[in-house]
Amino acid sequence: MISETIRQSKTSESELRVLHLAGSRVSEFYYNLSLIYAEDVVQPIGVSSYYAVVHPDGDWQIGNSLQELSSKISLQKAIAELPEIDVVVPHMFCVPGMTSFRGFFEDMLGLPVVGSPSGSTALSCNKAQTRSVVSAAGVPVAKAQVVRRGDTVVMQPPFIVKPNTEDNSLGLTLVWKEDQIDEALQVGFEHDETLLVEDYIPGRELRVGVVERGGELCVLPAIEYLVTSDNPIRTIHDKYEIQSDGMPSKQPDKPAVKPVCPANVTPDLWDKISHAVKRAHIALGCRECSLYDFRVHAENNEPYMLEAGLFASFSKISMISRMLQADGQSLSDVALELWSAAALRRNRVACGAKFKYV
Repeated sequence: MISETIRQSKTSESELRVLHLAGSRVSEFYYNLSLIYAEDVVQPIGVSSYYAVVHPDGDWQIGNSLQELSSKISLQKAIAELPEIDVVVPHMFCVPGMTSFRGFFEDMLGLPVVGSPSGSTALSCNKAQTRSVVSAAGVPVAKAQVVRRGDTVVMQPPFIVKPNTEDNSLGLTLVWKEDQIDEALQVGFEHDETLLVEDYIPGRELRVGVVERGGELCVLPAIEYLVTSDNPIRTIHDKYEIQSDGMPSKQPDKPAVKPVCPANVTPDLWDKISHAVKRAHIALGCRECSLYDFRVHAENNEPYMLEAGLFASFSKISMISRMLQADGQSLSDVALELWSAAALRRNRVACGAKFKYV
């Protein structure tokens, strides 16, 4: 019975009922990563929160909070015991979490999911395809080559070797010399059967976010990651503290590549980046919000898009949250606005693109 796993409580009809979807079916690494963000999610006034957590073994837990979860149960029982909810907020960062789980809740169960549709998130999980789509829309990208086992790398160093569908810098190597190529490929193939070999762009690294508000695409203040000659790229250790068992525990207090927000960007560069992220958001079919990584070439000050992240966990430690706070906006207010807008999709028939590029 629902009452055995989720406390019965009186909920005002005006309250938004939110299901936070967390965990991972892929690995303990992504399971732990998801919980880092889900534990710190903002709790706006006027929201009733529930939680559904999937484990790598396929079992589920549900409850009013991450500290008050049911015993492990099957997916079928978890779905049967879910309370009435209005919208799903996902906190899953593995590929199935970014794609299949979103599609299952939205397309199969009919529950609107905050963020981009599963087709768009599936596209963003494929770095090579993302590059092709945004490049066709006029967004500059670095020169690159897709490599599979047995292929010959024709690019000349320096370049980045990275798994095509992996994230968090797993399997990523900066190659300076030709004698480093074979080892970099070996590391990459441990995570994916397809790799992306991409020109290394010397210069600044920026992350830029977009949110949909009031029918407009709003570009948020950028985060700059202060790369140096000793630390020219971000590694997984700049993103998370890794325990002895290889599991992420939290964001590092003192990363080698420090983040600064807002970034100090000239009007000309900001204009180029703003145009690029709006084009990318539309071309990829994004909803609610999206994130993009750029390198700004040290020689010509031109921005090149590296990757897209079509998600926001609405955790206080997430990047879009930091951008909103740097812009003087209330994370709680924006979260409630976006979650409420997503909830309306349950009773709304899609009627074409909402935005056009100007």
